[in-house]
Amino acid sequence: MAQENPEIEKLLRQGLKQIDIVIDGHCVRRLTRYCEELRKWNRKINLVARNTSLQDLVEKHFLDSLTLLPALQELNYGDGPLLDVGSGAGFPGLVLKIACPDLRILLLEPRQRRAVFLRHIIRILGLEGIEVSTKRIEDEGAVSGYHFALITGRAVADVSRFLKMVDPGIVADTFVLCMQGPSEKQRWEKGTRAGAMRCVKILETVLPFSRSQRCVLIFQRT
Repeated sequence: MAQENPEIEKLLRQGLKQIDIVIDGHCVRRLTRYCEELRKWNRKINLVARNTSLQDLVEKHFLDSLTLLPALQELNYGDGPLLDVGSGAGFPGLVLKIACPDLRILLLEPRQRRAVFLRHIIRILGLEGIEVSTKRIEDEGAVSGYHFALITGRAVADVSRFLKMVDPGIVADTFVLCMQGPSEKQRWEKGTRAGAMRCVKILETVLPFSRSQRCVLIFQRT
């Protein structure tokens, strides 16, 4: 593996400590390599906003994605894969794969150049058990043949619309994890229903550097 960027690794380790999330050093180094590659590719293709500072990149994309780890640790989910809808530059799905190597993942990213980037990261990090599809969730057959244990997506749509979008991939024991800020959280509480879906858990956290509030709304079909 190429030499890691010490500044990126330092920010990752500081942030993880502050949000009380533990991953091993090998995973941190993989995330560091991923972040450095993203910065290089971002000079040519639009993966994240060009004016994003290094601290914001680490916090608002990598650490924000890792705020799902406590939810995964609390849920008794099956052995099916995780579906990440509209993965973009790999948030949160590719980050979660690095942190949880045994978790099988399908990344849905219809934009071809971003899909090429995702496959590049998967290849250089030697990741297995992760696929990239350029289909949209709305496309016929996009998620057929899968029995998803978990479905998530970041900045794809508001909660109600996202639940409708991912309905074709939901089975009885699927958990849908919606990553939200404080304004959306105020609209939901444990037990709130959205059609056939019910909010079964809400986990809250605060990002380490900006102190921005985040929550994960967890839904399951009833």
